[in-house]
Amino acid sequence: MSKSNSFTGLKIITNCPMCGFKYDDKKDIKTIDRKDGMITFYLNCSQCKSSVIVAVMTEAFGVSSVSIITDIVENDIRKIDGNSIKYDDVLEMHKFLESK
Repeated sequence: MSKSNSFTGLKIITNCPMCGFKYDDKKDIKTIDRKDGMITFYLNCSQCKSSVIVAVMTEAFGVSSVSIITDIVENDIRKIDGNSIKYDDVLEMHKFLESK
């Protein structure tokens, strides 16, 4: 986390963790979601084409972030609706698998 990106006002990764290429704020970094004190970004390197998903969360004691290097493409990440898996979902899947 080295400098503030102009479009967000937040400090996030500014260089690709794979090749070191400097991200272009307007082209390589996209805001995917904003809700409940968390902003999710999708970073795609123009140079090596690797991707990173970054979640930035505001908490009572400050700001924290998590980043994941991934092979998911931007169009696919937008399809994920963010619904969490519930206990009943796991139970239902377990019953289904047992029946096969």
